[in-house]
Amino acid sequence: MNFLKLATVVATLTGFAQTTSAADLGPNLALNTDVKATYLWDAQTTVATINPEFSYTGLLENLEMTAGTTLNIWENVGTKSYITDELKHLPVLEFGAKYAFNPKLDLETKVNYDLEAKKRNDISLIATFSF
Repeated sequence: MNFLKLATVVATLTGFAQTTSAADLGPNLALNTDVKATYLWDAQTTVATINPEFSYTGLLENLEMTAGTTLNIWENVGTKSYITDELKHLPVLEFGAKYAFNPKLDLETKVNYDLEAKKRNDISLIATFSF
């Protein structure tokens, strides 16, 4: 896939995503979705992913909890794969929690759980100071 085709796919997905942008599913619950397309110039490879993520903010005032997954829409790394290939295996679930102590200091934790391998990856703790 050349860069022009990639740009066309991204533009189409972006237009589709605008019509189905973040959906408030109820009080403090939302479905956010990112569509990303990456082209590696030197490797001449293209990967497009979609990341649906549920966000809940109803426990504490400054706490956001998330649960989502990342699905490959299309890639040409090695053998080509399409979104239908995602149906051939169980997903990897991504969980996170982010607490804002103040507008400049956040503490976040993330963990992924692979349903097929039945194991989790390392739990990461991230402190962010913005200035």
